[in-house]
Amino acid sequence: MELDHDFTVPVPVDQAWSVLLDVERVAACMPGATLDSIEGEEFKGRMKVKVGAMTITYRGSARIVSADESSRTVTMEASAKEARGSGTAAATVQAKLIDEGDTTRVTVHTKLNVTGRPAQFGRNILAEVGSKIISRFAKALEEELESSGTESSGAGAEGAAETEAESGASVTEITPESAAAPAAPEAAEASGAPEAPAEPQTAAAPAAKRERPLRVAREDDAIDLLEVAGPSVAKRAVPAVGGLVGLLVVFRLLTRRRRGRKKR
Repeated sequence: MELDHDFTVPVPVDQAWSVLLDVERVAACMPGATLDSIEGEEFKGRMKVKVGAMTITYRGSARIVSADESSRTVTMEASAKEARGSGTAAATVQAKLIDEGDTTRVTVHTKLNVTGRPAQFGRNILAEVGSKIISRFAKALEEELESSGTESSGAGAEGAAETEAESGASVTEITPESAAAPAAPEAAEASGAPEAPAEPQTAAAPAAKRERPLRVAREDDAIDLLEVAGPSVAKRAVPAVGGLVGLLVVFRLLTRRRRGRKKR
């Protein structure tokens, strides 16, 4: 099945392009998704989907097939399998960024193939689920962009303060007292007083090599298929239930007439 969605992010297209290519940031914003590892061009992770009280976990991998900066188009392929089941999911996702000044509109075209329990809901329900996921993703991405912007501005102010402090510390005024201070050791040597043992200098510990950890996923907010499908299922079920009730009424009337004829 093929699904189409779109959303808007509150940043210019150049910034949106770099953000959407950052798999760690994108995965952290995706409802129910957890990024486990990055191996070269391949990303491995998990995706949780709820069906009422039951949670289905898909484990799989994805990779960016193409990223055309001139057309601002990214194509990604992903495949996964149920951790406890035989269901599978495979998708080819193409996202295109459209410049709208201070904001960027992102159109997403997905070719999806699902087997197993979620497949029973059909295309229309899965399209609604996709819209729900995209909506939550866009909101989380907007919060991520706002928080990162605040952190970067705060870090810039902090760095400026540190630079100012360092430049202030580099200028030291020489006073008569400070100029006379180095003569103290010579006076101690002339008096014959034992010199205090020098404290052993400890070698500066080498800076620990920092490895960038994978971003921690947000709280477990996996999409519930039944919650999303509920209203739609109810709307579709009303005509069917109405028709069934009508058939039962007609059947009951016919049986009553037959019984009445038999009594006569």
